[in-house]
Amino acid sequence: MKGLIISSGKINDYTLLEDLIEENDYIVCADGGLNHLMNINKAPHVILGDLDSVSDLGIKYIKDNNIKVEKYPSIKDNTDSELAIIYLINKGIDDMILIGGTGTRLDHTLANLFLLKRFNKNGKHLKVIDDNNIVTYVVDTIEIAINYEGIIVSLTGFKYPLDNKYIEFSSTLGISNEIIEDIGIIEIHKGEALVFESLD
Repeated sequence: MKGLIISSGKINDYTLLEDLIEENDYIVCADGGLNHLMNINKAPHVILGDLDSVSDLGIKYIKDNNIKVEKYPSIKDNTDSELAIIYLINKGIDDMILIGGTGTRLDHTLANLFLLKRFNKNGKHLKVIDDNNIVTYVVDTIEIAINYEGIIVSLTGFKYPLDNKYIEFSSTLGISNEIIEDIGIIEIHKGEALVFESLD
C-alpha cells in the first residue's frame, strides 16, 4: 500500500495534489493540511495532530465528512508530519509521500527533509514532493550531501559530469545540473546525500 501525507506548507498546484490522492491508497492530513483538501473538496482517511491549525470551518468539515481524528496534545516531541509518517508505518504502509512539507517555515522544511534520512531504511520509502521538486534519500546510488563529511560522487549522463569527485558539506557544486542523456546516473562512492529533481 502507498500512503500520502498532506501537511500545511505550500501547495500551489492542486492538480498535482489530486493526482497524488488518486495514486495513493491511504491519505493522512497532518493538522492544517486539511485546508488544502478543503480547497479541492476531498476528505482524508484520518487527520492527526493537535489541531491548532484547523479553523472552525475545518472542524465543521471534519464533522460533515465524518473524518477520523487522531488528536495529540499541543506539547509533544514530534511534529505533526512526523506523527503522520509514524502513523502510516504502524498501519503497515512503507511507501510514503509527503506534500505540503515545504514552504516559508524553513525550520519545518529542513526538519521534513531530514525525516528522509530517518524513514528511508528497513524497507521504508519516503519522498518529499512540492510544486517544483521531488526529494528522495538514497544511501548507495543517488544522493546529495547531508552529512558533514561530504560525499565522493560520480555523475554520468549529465551536462556537468563528475568522476569520483569529492564535494564537501555545504558546497553548492552540483546545483542546477541537467540530465542530457536518456538516463542520468548518480553514484555515491562515500557518504550520504539528498537528490532534488526540480521542474523549473
